[in-house]
Amino acid sequence: MYKQLYPNLFKPLRVKNKIFKNRIFSAPNMIYQTVNGTPTEYYISYLEHKARGGACQVALGEVTVDDRGAHTRHFEMSREKMPIYAEMVQAIREHGSIAAIELCHDGAKANPPYNVRGAIGPVSYVREDGVEVTAMTETDMNEVIEAFCHSIDFWKEAGFDAFIIHMGHNWLFSQFFSPLTNKRTDEYGGSPENRMRFPLMALKRIREYVGDDTMLQIRLSGSERTPGGFDVDFAIDFLEKAQEYIDLVEITAEHLWNFISTTYRPLGLNADMSEAIKKSGRVNIPVIVVGAILSPDYAEEIIAAGKADGVSLSRALIADPYFPRKANAGRSDEITPCIRCCLCTSNDTRHLHFKCSVNPLIAREFRIGFGEDTSPAPFRKKVLIIGGGPAGMNAAYFSAIRGHEVILVEKSGSLGGWLKFTDTDSLKKDLNNYKNYLVNRVMSLNIKVLLNTVPDERLLEKVRPDTILIATGSSFVVPTFIKGYEKAYHATDVYFDPDKTDGDSYVIIGGGLIGCETGLHLANIGKKVTILEMADEYARDANWVHRPALLRMIEELKVTVITGAKCTEISDNGVVYSKGGEKYPAEGDVYLYAVGMKSETSLYDQWYDKAENVVLIGDSLEVGKLDGAVHSAFFSAMDIGTIF
Repeated sequence: MYKQLYPNLFKPLRVKNKIFKNRIFSAPNMIYQTVNGTPTEYYISYLEHKARGGACQVALGEVTVDDRGAHTRHFEMSREKMPIYAEMVQAIREHGSIAAIELCHDGAKANPPYNVRGAIGPVSYVREDGVEVTAMTETDMNEVIEAFCHSIDFWKEAGFDAFIIHMGHNWLFSQFFSPLTNKRTDEYGGSPENRMRFPLMALKRIREYVGDDTMLQIRLSGSERTPGGFDVDFAIDFLEKAQEYIDLVEITAEHLWNFISTTYRPLGLNADMSEAIKKSGRVNIPVIVVGAILSPDYAEEIIAAGKADGVSLSRALIADPYFPRKANAGRSDEITPCIRCCLCTSNDTRHLHFKCSVNPLIAREFRIGFGEDTSPAPFRKKVLIIGGGPAGMNAAYFSAIRGHEVILVEKSGSLGGWLKFTDTDSLKKDLNNYKNYLVNRVMSLNIKVLLNTVPDERLLEKVRPDTILIATGSSFVVPTFIKGYEKAYHATDVYFDPDKTDGDSYVIIGGGLIGCETGLHLANIGKKVTILEMADEYARDANWVHRPALLRMIEELKVTVITGAKCTEISDNGVVYSKGGEKYPAEGDVYLYAVGMKSETSLYDQWYDKAENVVLIGDSLEVGKLDGAVHSAFFSAMDIGTIF
């Protein structure tokens, strides 16, 4: 008989006239994918994928309500575009999910190119980018409230079931909440009651306008987590008053570092605030919490402990939209784990095609089709894969589920490739979870794994493959241009050969991601670290969302980074570098380098004609990050056996 492993997570939640089939909400995200103010088919398919995966509610994110409150190209509320919006709603509702839309006004943070009129906010000032912000009058406040009301009218006609008023993330309403941004001296500033006045007035008027039957939710920052900012007690006071007008609240946090968690931050980083709200006894509406909730076990724990009534997942459902269905079926070990690399947010906000490091299918459903896995290939092939790193393991997995006979060869005694460094890295727990997931996926399928095996002609003769996928990875560049380079070790030796790299202080030559993240690990375990980077900036190869988090960790862990430093010599007394025409020493017990990687293609050069289809994947194809390994493996595997 079926037994539910997560009874709290999958208990339906009834709010007004709506039934949420479980407690897993798909948080608003992917907000920049529009063309001329219209959502693309990719966007619609992306939302449908979330609904198909089992989330109880799927939300369209940060839709601007008027022509002076946008930070990106917003959806145009025009009659001619109503059919595409209605189709978007149906794509969500057809799978039993509630279709929600998050309505937003950016206030003082509005982006001029996307607005007809100038920016408004609690007070007048000139932003760092030169934009003049005008203090809102009561006429402005009334106009904003009317804009929210009329927006709900439009989106309700499109068929949306629920409307989320965005009151977090330092947009307009939270600009009024914050004593850091609200310096007004009238009845809308100063005391906590005054700073709540305009947001409460807005909710009251919106509720009166839409009536009692309309589902109103808010997204609220539980705290600024910043000295001098508002805290969770303020949020509780506000919600006690606001609950008269709203049906549900999602708790998030202010500012980028807080609401977009990287792998350096704790899991469930907002659950303490939702718990305080729940246990205050003063808030009686359902409280949902968002923020680094990456497993159904942890989600169940949060709800069972009374810390929240439900969880809102963003990147966890990007990494695996089928998270809810897999958890409900007792197949949690098959959920692809999010690594919190922030590539999705980075690409989205740069107006590039949405991309996930560990899920090559997400946001490509319109082009490729739905399903976590693909249908069997028309023609079954024998596939030989060389290399058991992330590219090789993904290629083996996707080839096997399409029905091919797969042989995976790895020269070492275990699978994992370069991801095995996460077994000992003190900060890369998310990536280690992904490595373990991949190994388990490969071992769960009918894949022949040959460890401690060096590929040679005898292997080729024995296997006689139709397709060879070469995933031999990359090798590090040795800095032979530095005198005494042989006295240094590559940064990864810290993980793979710790005995010879043991010390109390380290000098790392090279301030790219490998050098910086190795330095963070060493500093995190109590070592003194100095990083020398020849360029004027370090960690330039990090995506723009991850990089600020890395820089902050560098500061917190007191890692010394010297930019503009050209290393010329490594001696017994230290590393000599030049900067500004002068030479300086950098002393340490151990010297490491991370000055670049190069693709390992020697096997391809020998075997390019040994099968009808020989393909380079991963770092063998192009040195990059995890997304390059996963995506090249996926698409190469998808091509096998498609024509003949």
